[in-house]
Formats: sequence, C-alpha cells, structure tokens
Amino acid sequence: MNKPAESCYQCGLLLPKRPLLRKNLSYCCYGCVLAHEITGEKGEEGEALWILARLGLGAFFSMNVMVLSYADYFYPFEEGVASKVNYIMLVLAIPVMIFLGIPILRNSVKGISEFMLNMDTLIVVGTFSAYLLSVVSTFKSQGKVYFDTASMILVLVTLGRFLEASAKAQASSVIKELLERSPKEATIIRDGVEKKVSCQSLQKGDIVKVIPGESLAVDGEVIEGEGGVDESMITGESKPVFKEKGCRVISGTLNIDGMLIYKATDVGEERILSRLVKLLEEARKSRSLVERLADRISAIFIPIAILISALTFIFWSFKSGINIALMNSLSVLLISCPCALGIAAPMAIWVALGRAAKEGVLLRTGETVERLSHIKRIFFDKTGTLTKGKMEISSVFVDSNSRISLSDFISTSASLESASEHPLGKSLGEFASKKGYVLIPISEFRASPGMGVQGKVGELGETVYIGSRRFMEKIGLVRNEAIVNEQKRLESEGQTVAFCGWGQEVKGILGFSEELREEAGEAVLSLRDLDIDIFVITGDDKFVGEALSKNLGVEVRSGLLPQDKVNEIKASKNRNGLTAMVGDGINDAPALAASDVGIALGCGVDITRESADASLLGNDLKKIPWVLKLAKKTQGKIKENLFWAFFYNTIGIGLAAMGLLKPVIATLAMIISGLFVMGNSLRIQNLKINSK
Repeated sequence: MNKPAESCYQCGLLLPKRPLLRKNLSYCCYGCVLAHEITGEKGEEGEALWILARLGLGAFFSMNVMVLSYADYFYPFEEGVASKVNYIMLVLAIPVMIFLGIPILRNSVKGISEFMLNMDTLIVVGTFSAYLLSVVSTFKSQGKVYFDTASMILVLVTLGRFLEASAKAQASSVIKELLERSPKEATIIRDGVEKKVSCQSLQKGDIVKVIPGESLAVDGEVIEGEGGVDESMITGESKPVFKEKGCRVISGTLNIDGMLIYKATDVGEERILSRLVKLLEEARKSRSLVERLADRISAIFIPIAILISALTFIFWSFKSGINIALMNSLSVLLISCPCALGIAAPMAIWVALGRAAKEGVLLRTGETVERLSHIKRIFFDKTGTLTKGKMEISSVFVDSNSRISLSDFISTSASLESASEHPLGKSLGEFASKKGYVLIPISEFRASPGMGVQGKVGELGETVYIGSRRFMEKIGLVRNEAIVNEQKRLESEGQTVAFCGWGQEVKGILGFSEELREEAGEAVLSLRDLDIDIFVITGDDKFVGEALSKNLGVEVRSGLLPQDKVNEIKASKNRNGLTAMVGDGINDAPALAASDVGIALGCGVDITRESADASLLGNDLKKIPWVLKLAKKTQGKIKENLFWAFFYNTIGIGLAAMGLLKPVIATLAMIISGLFVMGNSLRIQNLKINSK
C-alpha cells in the first residue's frame, strides 16, 4: 500500500494520524470522500460543488418546512391539525439537519476535541438547540416549534459557505489556469516515426516535436529548429523569447513561429509548471502574522459571544418568557459568528498570491506579502539585475614589457575564465570564441568570491590570476605605471576592469562594459513614488559605481565583497526598518538571505531558489514596484476587512441582545458581511502593472 500523502486529496488540509484511504488516495474525513465521489472535483472547485449539492437538497426540504410554518402563522391550524403538522415539519427538517447541520456539527466537535471553539460552535449551539427544543415540544404537544428557524438558518449558513467556497475557487483560478496550459497530447519522434501520445506517458529523453501554435508539453532542450516562444504564462513578460539549439524550453509555453524539436529533460511533477503550481499551493497554505492574530482573536471572541448569548437568554427569560429568550439568544450567536473575521486576511492573501503568480512573481508565503507592504529600503545588485548581465569586452591592453602577444594574453585569460560562472568570464569566453582564439586546458582552478579566479593554464608553469585590483594586491602582483594609467582611463569611462597576471606582475588589463535594462529608470522612479529608499551595492570599483549613480540618480556603494553586502543590509535593517534585497539569486544568495525580503530576479527555470522570498520568473524590473503596490493594497484590504468584521460584530451583537434582530435576519447579515469581505478582497485582482 502506498504511503498516505501529507494533505487531503480533496480539500488539501493536513491529514489526521489515521486518514481514510480510497483507491490509494488519502482523505481527512468521510465528507471529503463523499464530496469527491459525487462531484469528481477536488480542491476549492470540488468543495464548492459538494456544498452546492447539499444546499440544493437542504433548501428543498427547508422550503417545505417554511410553507407549513407560514401557513400556520397566517391561517392558524386547529390544535389537532397543528400537532400533526409539527410532526411533518419534524420529519422534513431531519434531512436538513443531516445534510447541512451534521457537517457543521462535525467541525465543531473536532474543534472542541482540540480544545478550540470555532464559529461552527456558535451555529451548532443555536440551531441544534432550536431543533431539539422543537422536537421536545412536538412530542409533548406543548409550546412553540422552531423547525422553520433552524432549517432556514442552516440553509442560509450553507449558502454563505457556498459563496465563500466559490470565491476561494475564483482566487485559486490561477493554479487551474496554469495546469490547463499544458497540452493533453504531444507529438514525439521514435525511430524516425512521428506519433501522438498522452503527455502523461512522456519520459525523460523523449524527442518532442512542436509546431507553431502548439503549447510545449514538457520541459526540455532544443536540439533542432528555431523560433519565438511566448513565455508570458510563466514569466509574465509579453515579449517572445527566441529559441534555438541548446536553449531551454518550458512546459505550458506557446510556440509562436518555427518548428522546434527538443529533448525532454523534466516530465511529470519535475516540470517547471508543476513545481510552480506546487509552490503556489504551499504559499496559500502558509499563515501570515495577521492571519494568526485573527485566529487568536476569534478564539477569544467566541467564548465571549457564547457568554453574551447566555446572559441574553437569562435576561429575556425573566422579561418575556422562554420563546422570546431563545430567539434573541439565537440571534446573538448567529450575528456574532466571526465568518468575516475568519476570511478577512486569508481571502485577500490568496487573491494576492494568485495575482502575483499570474504576472510571473512567485511569493513564497503569505507572510512575504505582509513584509513587502512595510519595506522602507531596497538594495539592488548591479550586474544581471539593473544591467542586462551581458558584459561586453570593450578593450584589451597588454603591457609592452610583458613580452606576451595580444593573442596569447587573450587565450590565456579566456581559458582560465572558461571555468568560471561569473558574467565577466562568460563574456570573455564568448569574445575569444568569436575571434577564433584557442582555449588551453587548465588545472587547479579555484575561485575567490568577489575577488577573482586562479589556476594553471597549459604549459605556462605558473599560476595565472584574473580579478580585481584588490585581488592583485592580495596575491602580490605588481601593476606598473602603464597598467595603472590604462586602468584610470577605462574607469573614467565607466568600464569594469579586470587584471590578469602571473609571475609576480600584472601582464594586462581587460575592460568590460554593460548595458542598463531599459526599464531600470522607470522602476527607480516608481519606487521613489512609493517613498522607498534605493541603494545599489556592487563589487565593482567606485568609478563604475559613479557612472551608474549618474545614470540612475541613486546612491551606489562600490567595492563590496559578498560579506560587505550582507553587513550593509544588516546595518540598514537595524536603522531603517524592513529592508529588501534584489539580486540574481545565485551570487547574491547571502545578501538575499540576510534581508527581510529577498527578491530574486530572472529566476526563469530555477524557481526553487531557497534564498529568495519572492522570485521574479522574468527580468522586468517594473514588477518590483508593482509587487510592492500589490502588497500594500493587500494589507489595505485586510485592514478594511478586519475593521468591517469588528464593526459588524460589535453593532450586530448589541442589536441582537436588545431583541431588535430576528435569527433569520441575523444570519442574512452574517452572509452579507462575508460577501463584503470576499468582494473587497477580489478587487485586488484588478491591480495592473502600470497602475499608479
């Protein structure tokens, strides 16, 4: 037998110690088993359908009870007839109590068994008290019956649950949309023959063919063909991405033009799309600080509401009799149900997480949304974040006294950098390849983060060093006057400088230039509009930093090692409140982890970076101020929801205790309050990228 999953297949909640197993699927309770068997759906959609099915049955029987009850109210029956009608209403109300009341009762009992009172406790106490009192009155043929009140309250409460489940399903629509973007079938090539197969049967290594207009079934690497691919459904960026041999492709993306043949590398749950959905679901299950606070308030509020209801019953019993007392105390219980309070925070956060995912921004937890709304200062990495990360060789200088040719110098330095993952090394390697320089085998390679690299190249015999001025000074390589003069010239032009040397002296110098992202300036202005302090921290020298500062109009702190960046962020957190760091998520991992919110830019295929709290799957810097606006708007909606919930409950309890609210009206008010919270939260979906 397969090991049970950690969460219920139907509702997604954590499983008990002994879950129910059906066809190797794990459920938390029999209700979820029945819901899946009847609706064939799981998650919020299945829950909404299951509630709707129960609501239909309950409403049918409840309406019959209401017809008999109001007939007796307007045209009173004779005593013998009235007694028989009460028995009929008792029987008709039984299915209502079973289909609508038992699920609420079960949740209440579960809460009590865990020493927690919940909103279901209030509903159960009120409705079952009214029903049981009516049963006793029916058998004893004395007093008034309240089958109509108990039945209608359960119908209205269930209607509210259905509307809530539907709203949750709408908030979760992003997950469903992501899953639906993956095609059901794919064309594979085996032994030179093309054939259609189910995407579920695809395996690693399969050769997949996709023509224009088709979506990619699995992740892979292009081995033949070229064309543009629309990755907006994953990254949120509308600009097509050109793909050619060697490029990675992602499942769910759309091939726009050109035929692509690619080798499947990740299938099933390993696909980027599947991992994105899983991470989004995990984020929705997490609890933010404000959600936990609302839970604690509800835990205190419910016993107080029960106490107020009991006092109301005692007061009205002496004043107007048990019938009026029961109705007024029941109204207190119903109006005080903290339904709106319970969904005030999670509903808004669910919508925000889904809206962010739709724009290619993955927020790890609900707490990330809360922290983003309070960010006061943002640090940006330079290379690959504010710039395109594509370093171009703009100049090469070799000291005439070094007795080495330009071609040998480039071959030596490019060979050593070929083992490096740094953007400078990649740029140098591409430059050497395009110019036809031969790469020489290397050995004993070692990288010094933030400083440079070293290793032995070919038959040179000595260790070659490439890196910053600080690295050269640490190693003890001497820079002569010609090297220093060239360094000053390149730095005055804003170029990034790297030195290369061996045998106790620097042999030459490499100048790199890089281009700012087109949207960098606009993103900086948008962040300033949000009163965010902006700083750039970089390992480049002060001249490069000054050039960047002039272009963007921001303060740049240069010459920083990885630990220096961490220290800058820690100092800012102590002085200025919540601080965010924006980087590429790889070289900036320590700084991202040190910040209150780490934002990784351009994650692309690597959406599981542990160092980032927020991951931008694309490279659009404008999404950083946008996600901050989203977080602020979400927190604003949560505050509005909480204020409304407290206002509604406080005023409602007072009116009910005074006898000014009927139970059915109290239930309607409870539903309207929940609808306000849900509608207010769903407005978060309307926030556009270019909104001010």
